[in-house]
Amino acid sequence: MNSNSSIRSKILPLRVRLREETNKAILQAAEQVFGSQGLGGARMEDIAARAGVAVGTLYNHFHDRDALLSELIVSRRHELARRLDEELRRGESADFARQLEGFVAALLSHFEEHRPFLSILLESEHSRTAPVGARGARPNAALVEVYKRVQQLLERGIAARALRHDDADLHSVFLMGLLRSVLARELYAPTQVPIAERAPQIAAFFLRGAERR
Repeated sequence: MNSNSSIRSKILPLRVRLREETNKAILQAAEQVFGSQGLGGARMEDIAARAGVAVGTLYNHFHDRDALLSELIVSRRHELARRLDEELRRGESADFARQLEGFVAALLSHFEEHRPFLSILLESEHSRTAPVGARGARPNAALVEVYKRVQQLLERGIAARALRHDDADLHSVFLMGLLRSVLARELYAPTQVPIAERAPQIAAFFLRGAERR
């Protein structure tokens, strides 16, 4: 088999590529609409209009609103997990302060790019509704993924003697609380500074606290 035929065999059929692109556009539109109108207020008609597709096309991809929200949650959660995992691998040989700063920057950059999803996450933390969708996907499951990786990162810090071993169980709680607070402030009272640029300040605050030196 020549190389050209090998390349052609890997190209997806046009109908598959069109479906994937439509699916991507629908998810992007859903993120915007759920983020702006809230989990309870978003309408399929508004999502279809924003995606530039007919309502019938939308239902061909997702049989109801919960299925669409579930797919959005799972998709964005996996994207975030992959990004953080990549940063953990990339920074593994660096000193802990640089690893921490890189991790925080990656997390903040992701939510800078997906502010509507951040809004969905923060809304879901105060929601008492039942799990969303057939797969039981919940927006705050993304925070569980973040927490697992924060723990992994901080274990490196303890092993490198950059963090105290005592009260180690609280380190991840403190860092998660700090990140949540920064993200919430940026969402509800946005500044003119790109949020990822605050990573050095956040890392330094976590390592040294607010003590005047």
